[in-house]
Amino acid sequence: MLPLFGERLTWANVGRGGLGRRAVMLSARDIEEALKERLLRGAYPRGSLLPSVRTLAAELGTSPSTVGRAVQELARQGWVTATSRRGAVVLPDLPDGATGMREAEAAIRRLAVRWRLVGGDRAEFQKLIVRVADEVFQPAPRTVFLECNPVDLKECLDQIQAEASVHVEPMLLNDAAAGPDRLADASVLLTPYFHLAEVRKLAPNSAHVVPLNFVASEETMRALVELPANSLVGVLALDARRRRLLEAIVQQYSAATVLGALYDDDAEAATELVKAADLVLITNAAELPGQLAARAKRLVRVGWALEPGGLGRWRVSAEPPP
Repeated sequence: MLPLFGERLTWANVGRGGLGRRAVMLSARDIEEALKERLLRGAYPRGSLLPSVRTLAAELGTSPSTVGRAVQELARQGWVTATSRRGAVVLPDLPDGATGMREAEAAIRRLAVRWRLVGGDRAEFQKLIVRVADEVFQPAPRTVFLECNPVDLKECLDQIQAEASVHVEPMLLNDAAAGPDRLADASVLLTPYFHLAEVRKLAPNSAHVVPLNFVASEETMRALVELPANSLVGVLALDARRRRLLEAIVQQYSAATVLGALYDDDAEAATELVKAADLVLITNAAELPGQLAARAKRLVRVGWALEPGGLGRWRVSAEPPP
């Protein structure tokens, strides 16, 4: 059972400027109690596998890390056995436990008695219960992370999800642009700063667009730092904006000479640059022809790391808003 009384629920504000409707955010304890309730009711047969952490997170509107902590606690208490290969398996013999329905009924009964003793009437109490229920059971805000290619979409999302306590849905920019209805009910749109302008054009008026600060990964920085000063780094990109971004990264971490080319616009210049460069730097969005990539002495694809504090103003607060 999800705790209705006596438990502190967490909240998140979404909307323009971080303000907007209030939505209940579930804690690991909430998930733990909900899974116990399902287990006692036989929703997951004994000896069967629990749904995956990601499946439960998407269903419950929270993050995989939150669900993971709940499952670990269930394993500690003897409800499931968790293995890295199979996942969580429901144990044949479950601990004794009362169903949450009786606990909820008893809690509501106590509150009703207290309400009556202080002079409250039935109609007021019913309105209070309905208001709280509407607030608790409203759908979680839909949070979407947008990127331009599948590799960065997955790797960046994993980093975001590790810090966020809500489920974040991945979506490619091309998919979002293909149909305006794809983002129609989204409340929060997350994206790296270098895609901010693109996402703002796609965002519905009701969505809050939050740019996240990603920097070149440690592997990328190490590759550049270790280059001799007399090296030549060739930057290949799809457009001038991405080329300037990669050139700036090289100049930030290396004393090597850097030259850039747009491989779709000038195949000959791109080929000559690849042949001459000691290292060729591209993003995961680039799809180099095989023969061109094969000519590179060394090819490095830029990885991205969420900078500490890179979630910026987007936060999930542990306290209710004032």
